[in-house]
Order: sequence, then C-alpha cells, then structure tokens
Amino acid sequence: MDIILISAKDNKLINFHVKSVFLFLTGLVSLAILALFIYNITIFTSHRVDKRRLERLNQENEIVRTEIDRIEQEMAGLAVLIDSLQEYDKKLRTYASLNPIHDDLRAMGVGGRIEFRNAGGLSTDVREDLESIADQLDNLLARSRLQKESFNNIVHYLDEKQYLREHTPSIIPVQGWFMSGFGYRIDPFTGQVKMHEGLDIAAPPGTPIIAPADGVVRFAGNRHGFGLTLELNHGYGYTTLYGHCQRLNVEEGDKVSRGDIIAYVGSTGRSTGPHLHYEVRVSQEPMNPVDYILTPSITD
Repeated sequence: MDIILISAKDNKLINFHVKSVFLFLTGLVSLAILALFIYNITIFTSHRVDKRRLERLNQENEIVRTEIDRIEQEMAGLAVLIDSLQEYDKKLRTYASLNPIHDDLRAMGVGGRIEFRNAGGLSTDVREDLESIADQLDNLLARSRLQKESFNNIVHYLDEKQYLREHTPSIIPVQGWFMSGFGYRIDPFTGQVKMHEGLDIAAPPGTPIIAPADGVVRFAGNRHGFGLTLELNHGYGYTTLYGHCQRLNVEEGDKVSRGDIIAYVGSTGRSTGPHLHYEVRVSQEPMNPVDYILTPSITD
C-alpha cells in the first residue's frame, strides 16, 4: 500500500510505501487495547457492584441476627409462660380429680429438622439459627395446643359437675315439720303396714313449695291418692314428686330453677291434714328424701 503526502508549502510529494501486514497488525493491536480497556472497566464496575451487594447482604444479615435474638428472647418468655400454665394445669386437674398429663406427652417431641429452601443468600450461622427457631416454635405451638385442650377438658368437666350439682335435689322443698318419714309404716286409712316412699312435711295451707333443684315439669295434675300432684325431672335420673298440693304454680314442660315456687301446700287427695308428700327417685328407685336435704333452705 502506497501513502502519498502533498506539502502545502512547496507542493512536494512524499510517497510512503506501507505493507498491508503492518496495517493489519496495527489495527489488531488497537482492537486488543480497546478490548482490554473495556474489560477492565467492566471488571471494575462489577467489583464495585459486588462490593455494594456484599455490604448490603452484611447489613441484612446483621438485621436478621438482631431480629433472631429478639425472637429467641420472646420465645424463651413464652416457654416460661407455658411452663407456668402447665403447673397451674396440674393443680386444676388435682382439684378436679382428673388424671394428670404425663410429662413425656407434655414434652411434645418433634421429629426431623426443618430445612430452609432457597436459603443460598443466608450465611450458614443465620440459616442454622432460623432452623433452630423453627424447631422451637413447632414445639411451643404443640405444647400450647395440648394445654388449650387440657384447659377445655377441665372446664367441660367442671361445667358438668356444676350442672350436676344444680340438678341434684339438695334443699328442703317447704318449711315445716317432719311427720312421717321414709320406710314402712301403718297406713292411717287401712291400718296395714305399707311402704311409705316419701317424706311428709306438715305446713299451713298455702305455704310455698320450692324446687329443690333445676329441672323440667314432667307432670302437673291430679293423681290417685296424692290429689293435686307435681313431678319434676331433674336429669341424671333424678325425679321428685310433690303430693296433696293446694295449687300448682307451673305447668307441664316448664323449666324451673332451684328455689322457684312451684306449688302451695294443701290437703288434696287421701290426706289427714295439710302437708306435703315429698318423694325423691333415682332411676325410678325411691330414695330417702332426708338424704337429699343438705340445707334447710336455699338461704342457709
């Protein structure tokens, strides 16, 4: 290749002969220098980006570590609370005569360690801390669920006991004088020995008769021998009967509560004078009513 230069001063011609190989090598070297420059710029920029990313990851890991410490403290407090609830639960179960929950069951062991997926951006220490927290949290949740179920069982049991107490005859139905008790006696009308399945309580006519327990009126009307009669169903097999009433204050199907006025003392039916014939039955078997009079009245 020839290169001709013309001088503007004296119009002289200068002729250079350059080989093509030299030009090719020169161009190749220039491209290499340019490529190296671009590569260095790219590496420098990439290093700056990686450094910033590393700094950001370090900051995030520090924040995560701080949050992990806080969560561990909260979980430690929660574990202490659950422990105290378990001790309280043991006392309640003893009070309610319920079997205690075995310590092995309370431990609520969990199997298999939780592995975090897509945790490549976390350091090994942080990942292990998170896995440990997950294990502890599962254990606390399991213990909490067990404790909740135990408390529900205790409440249900005590509610049943309370319901049973409310539906068990336990107070005297009328203020008066015991005249004829439960057992065999001479029938005042026939003169024969006969089983007396109740308790006769003498009281002035019109004296209020109260329900000795919660229940439902099963019968209200006249019954042979007892005159105007009332019968209550208290549940759990308990029933009570009130004979010789002057007047009834409830009807069949009515719900009554302990202490409600259900009737008034009279002398209807086969009666020698105003009194209440009071019976208590358990699963249809007559019981001595005196055994079901724990207090003289609802106020005692």
